[in-house]
Amino acid sequence: MLEQKNKSSGRAPLHDVFFMALLVICSVNAGFADQKENLRIRVSGLGPNGEIPNDFAFNQFGCYGKNLSPEIAWSGAPAQTKSFALAVWDSDAPKSGGFYHWMIVNIPSAAHGLPVGAGNPDKRLAPAGSVQLRNDYGEPGYGGPCPPGHELHHYHFRLYALKAEHLPVDLGTGPSMAAADCQKEALAKVEVVATYHR
Repeated sequence: MLEQKNKSSGRAPLHDVFFMALLVICSVNAGFADQKENLRIRVSGLGPNGEIPNDFAFNQFGCYGKNLSPEIAWSGAPAQTKSFALAVWDSDAPKSGGFYHWMIVNIPSAAHGLPVGAGNPDKRLAPAGSVQLRNDYGEPGYGGPCPPGHELHHYHFRLYALKAEHLPVDLGTGPSMAAADCQKEALAKVEVVATYHR
């Protein structure tokens, strides 16, 4: 009788309303989960087991690389993406929060990658509008691996798909601060972990 009364009054039973609301919430969460799972990143030029070759290593402090940033490509970003950011850091460095080798933000949403050498701002290979912050060597752009000692270090190439078109940064913004902003604005993120030792 209660169901008939609700039906005739045009109102759905309370438990049905609750179930429908729960279904909508689950569907939204599933949608975001799918978007995050679809984001892909590829770092070209790595050796077996993700080893970073000397071409991408630093060229100072006893390291003799070419200091080239690798080619990076991505796909599968959420439709709501307004910009991208890329952070590269050494999680094994003797520095709180890791040592940042590259932080490039405000990459336009139409971009699908960065060519080899884009980490050198003088070459102007990065997408127009993007901003390359100072790395922890103190220079803007990319600075390759050059860990102290001879132990194996792990380097995270993390891509953020952001809901913000522009992060409020300038050359004085530290990479760790920019990474924290990326965490807040991220629609999705994905990373490749590579390794290097002297």
